[in-house]
Amino acid sequence: MTTGSGTSDGGAALVPPDGNSVHRFLDDHLAAGHGDALCALTETERVTYREMHRRSCRAANAFAAAGVGYETRVALALPDSPDHLACVLGLLRLGAVPVPLATQLTPDDYARIFADCRPRLAVVGPGQLAAVRAAPGARELAKATWPEQVWVAAAATEHQGPEPTLDDRLATASDECAVAPVSVDDMAVIQYTSGSTGTPRGVVHLHRGLLAVLDTFPKRLALTRDDVCLSAAKLSFGYGFGNSFLFPLAAGAATLLMPESADAARVLRLVARCRPTVLCAVPALYSAMLTVAERSGDADLTSVRRYVSAGEPLPARLAERWREATGADIVNGLGSTECLHIFIAGEPGATPPGCCGTVVPGFEAELRDEDGQVLGPGEIGQLWVRGEANAARYWNNQPATHATMVGGWVRTGDQLSRDEDGVFTFVARSDDILKVGGLKVAPTEIEDCLLRHPAVAECAVIGVPGEHATIEVVAYVRPHDDAEAESGALRKELRHHLRARLARYKQPRVLHLVDALPRTSTGKIARHALRDAAKGQEVAGP
Repeated sequence: MTTGSGTSDGGAALVPPDGNSVHRFLDDHLAAGHGDALCALTETERVTYREMHRRSCRAANAFAAAGVGYETRVALALPDSPDHLACVLGLLRLGAVPVPLATQLTPDDYARIFADCRPRLAVVGPGQLAAVRAAPGARELAKATWPEQVWVAAAATEHQGPEPTLDDRLATASDECAVAPVSVDDMAVIQYTSGSTGTPRGVVHLHRGLLAVLDTFPKRLALTRDDVCLSAAKLSFGYGFGNSFLFPLAAGAATLLMPESADAARVLRLVARCRPTVLCAVPALYSAMLTVAERSGDADLTSVRRYVSAGEPLPARLAERWREATGADIVNGLGSTECLHIFIAGEPGATPPGCCGTVVPGFEAELRDEDGQVLGPGEIGQLWVRGEANAARYWNNQPATHATMVGGWVRTGDQLSRDEDGVFTFVARSDDILKVGGLKVAPTEIEDCLLRHPAVAECAVIGVPGEHATIEVVAYVRPHDDAEAESGALRKELRHHLRARLARYKQPRVLHLVDALPRTSTGKIARHALRDAAKGQEVAGP
């Protein structure tokens, strides 16, 4: 880390150590006299910015007493809560590096990530303790066992094991702690990708990126101190990290945190009770909320002024149904962990349903062919994105860094098209594009067609090897719970629906009716799991 100003002997400018992003999220609000404003809340707790400052200082001092300092990685496998937020802020305050992890991971998942990022300490929720305890034995690690310490986020009266509790550590810590003078180019956080396309990778974001992203998608949200943000995606994921932490705290707004999983009934109840003004979710949750609202007839969403969807493509029919039911548009966003958050988004009333929208401020986007040549309007190509918020690298994975991050650009792996007005439309992940009989097929087109049938709740389309090295299109469909048709009759009805709307080569060879689709910890459909499951299955007709 550089600690001076001016130039080095080689003439390169040094970066002054005044770039700790924690100022923007916390200390600046106290300096501006807004310490009594609401910072974080749950159904049972309300925390002001002044109290969050005290908690984060106590967390920083507790971590420092345990040997945490500059660039020390600390894993956080915690449900969303004010204490989770205080841990993140306390680590940033020290110049340390929080590594937020999903709470649904298996012992093998935790072992793999611990071996990769080597955290000195892990703070875990009571529900995650058993998996973390089992993690070191789930995989052969290097000479050292990571993490060296485990703390449990529980009261001492609720925890009988040998691990220290977070409450005990915070109780004896001072609530005053100076901000460590780090450079904007110091490491701020490591976020692990969701693994929707395979093995999760640790994405390294700098303080520079955390500050830069505040001038991107938040411009579309236009957050004020009066806003309350609720994110179904958790703090452990890039989408939720922005929605529940970076954006509301930078604006001096409040974040509504939900420790439990984000099922539709729970989210609707929380919205009615706590009155958020911004709701961020994934398409599957919006679909499920519509189903619950239609059954109960008493959903109260009147407090919400802005709905945001990301994580997966928002089907046009779902966007239309939401508008019909609520009178409001969903802002469709496209982003990635490598770019920290959303870089292309729609505008309410201006972006047609099914389109991603336009590039948000602070980013550039190009569509390129397989040789890296820039494509024009109407052509389909791989999306490249550049911006100050882009990650510095993958942790401990230089080959992947070189393959994905090129000259400031991130090769997203998404295939899109763009019209003359700069409006982008998602086509497919590059590894999801199917070649059927020499012709390209986008699974999203087939999925959107299926979703327009009233009996279909959600679906996923993949390609599997057929005879003679061909690719066969296979559709997995989850009908609505109240779908009355017998399965054989429904399958025939869906095939008739597809034949009337799609070219023959795009029609699925096999159509499975299922009770549920596999999902990643972020709620995305795990298409790789469907492909793996289909490998041993014989592809047969209906």
